[in-house]
Amino acid sequence: MVKTKRGVWLYTIAVTLTVDASVTPLIMMLAPRSEWYTDVPPALALATLLSVFFSVFAWQQNFRSYQLTQELRNLLERDKLTDVATRDFFFKRMAEAPDAYGLSLMVDIDHFKTVNDTYGHIAGDAVIRQVAQILQRNCRSKDIVCRFGGEEFIVFLFGVGKENGLDVAERIRRVVEAEVLRHDDLKLQVTVSIGGGAQGQDG
Repeated sequence: MVKTKRGVWLYTIAVTLTVDASVTPLIMMLAPRSEWYTDVPPALALATLLSVFFSVFAWQQNFRSYQLTQELRNLLERDKLTDVATRDFFFKRMAEAPDAYGLSLMVDIDHFKTVNDTYGHIAGDAVIRQVAQILQRNCRSKDIVCRFGGEEFIVFLFGVGKENGLDVAERIRRVVEAEVLRHDDLKLQVTVSIGGGAQGQDG
């Protein structure tokens, strides 16, 4: 299964070269000798058309394979509700970088059960989704924001120590508290509790 766009193009080029190397000589051998010395032998034109056809076909098949690979990866790595990373992706990244220096923040939406019981699960999902967006906006692209489960998130701040990490946590807490979350005509405000743990140099 092709995993990258570059792989799609490399495979397509390989198919094209293979077709050119095998089909063109065969067609020319089967063509009447009188056609060999014309400006554009009909057999060569046919070989070119076949090469183009197989190239387009190979590109379509491999691009679809690439799309399926990306869809499968997204299912495994991106949370369907919030589009932040999944817990499995978080643990995978941490396992790949056991010596990473940074700070993990556990973010929990306060009294979330009350939101669900009062306004319903669809409104609760909207709250989770919008809190996830706030977390992403207040983190760098290299940091990891993951939905750990239910209304809980983990944020890993790469290269951030305890002192700066506490500043980030407080900023996130204040932003969430001040944000008006919307679902249809409903306006809600929630708070979050945040705990942290250092990894690496400060750990």
